[in-house]
Amino acid sequence: MDVEEYSKYLQFYTDEIPDLLLKYLNKVHWRSYLDLGCGDGALLNTLSKKGYFDGKIVYAIDLSERRIHLAKKIDKDFRCFVDDACDIQTIERNSIDFLVSTHVIEHVLNDEAMVKEISKLLNKNGIVYLSTVFKKRYGWFYKRCNGNWALDYTHLREYTQDNQLFDLLRRYSLEILETKKSSFSLSVTDAVFKKIFRRSNKRDVYKNSFLRFLRSFKVPILGYQEWEIVCQKE
Repeated sequence: MDVEEYSKYLQFYTDEIPDLLLKYLNKVHWRSYLDLGCGDGALLNTLSKKGYFDGKIVYAIDLSERRIHLAKKIDKDFRCFVDDACDIQTIERNSIDFLVSTHVIEHVLNDEAMVKEISKLLNKNGIVYLSTVFKKRYGWFYKRCNGNWALDYTHLREYTQDNQLFDLLRRYSLEILETKKSSFSLSVTDAVFKKIFRRSNKRDVYKNSFLRFLRSFKVPILGYQEWEIVCQKE
């Protein structure tokens, strides 16, 4: 995958924060936060607007220089770096209290290496919130990756059993606190909008109320689920 070419597809911001993530952001004490694989900074933007980062140290990592450039624009105090989620060089070990990685682990070359890096970065009792897609036996989508039908051309894996990921997390001292699966839906207009606004660096395209209204129409993808996992470093 050409990371910079892939990064040209605009990520539309929303005001949505997953309920499970909100639960732990409010439940545990944390001072340092890392968005691992932050993309354009969609989640960073929402959490920042809602005041979750007031008085906190916020880090962001992405493999794309272009997307890190966009993430930096959200807040000048964010510590943003171009880095590899499977081999992190820019952040000290045992320095993160709360780590979030949304829909990244299905893209990386080695998911075990990524889990190992997460464990290294977290403080003792640090929290990690992961999300990915879970594919049921009858799951199907029209895209293909490595000869398999997949939800995205860049998905190197789509988990089909809990222990495919649970075993990795436990291997690196990450205790599973809570997990949740829910229906996975896609906006029917996103494919069109991403082509129209592909080379745009402007965030005002998703602030348009009419575009936001159109994006609210979503369809569930048969056999796919949104899979959220919360762990704590032992």
